Amino acid sequence: MAEEQTIAVYDSQSHEYHRAFQVFLDHTDQKLKAQKWLTDLIDRLPSRRVFIDAGAGNGKVTAWFTERFGRTIAIEPNASLRSELKRDCPAAEVVPERLLDAKVGAAGDLILCSHVFYYIDASEWLPNLERLVSWLSSSGVLVLVVQNHDTDCMRMLEHFFGRRFLLASFARQFQKGCGESYEVLVETVPAQIETTDFASAYTIAEFML
Repeated sequence: MAEEQTIAVYDSQSHEYHRAFQVFLDHTDQKLKAQKWLTDLIDRLPSRRVFIDAGAGNGKVTAWFTERFGRTIAIEPNASLRSELKRDCPAAEVVPERLLDAKVGAAGDLILCSHVFYYIDASEWLPNLERLVSWLSSSGVLVLVVQNHDTDCMRMLEHFFGRRFLLASFARQFQKGCGESYEVLVETVPAQIETTDFASAYTIAEFML
């Protein structure tokens, strides 16, 4: 009988997850594209007092914008990623909790929640979004980032696990519930993942799954 081949499943709290995440970051322009998009947005904000990075990861994105705001709050429950976050963003106030458990105590002029909702059950998306929105200042902006559901990575996830992240339909659901209280927009920012070796491609595929 042929030996069955299996893929690695990464615990988001483990060092192995951290390593695979870094392989992904090393082979994508996603964060650089996001940096430009977010920089343009920040330039247009009427106030830049408080930046809340909800799911700050290793702090790479957080560090780009801390100097643009008077105060930075970084929420990150993953202990492995949090150690880098504290090192690279020493001025940030780090909250080691999940979104629904986090106590912020400030109104955010920019709240960024980037690639976090993959790790949240779909039934909990709306409560988590409502928690994020509750932290907004009167003129604040919340940016919720997920991969477009039509990318190869997301098609692979759907093929193996039947999971899809349909941000547009979720946005419509939220808009219907909140009425005219908030302006809700969906925008697509093109990005690429490119590798020149099989090992990196395989690790990234495992990480995405």
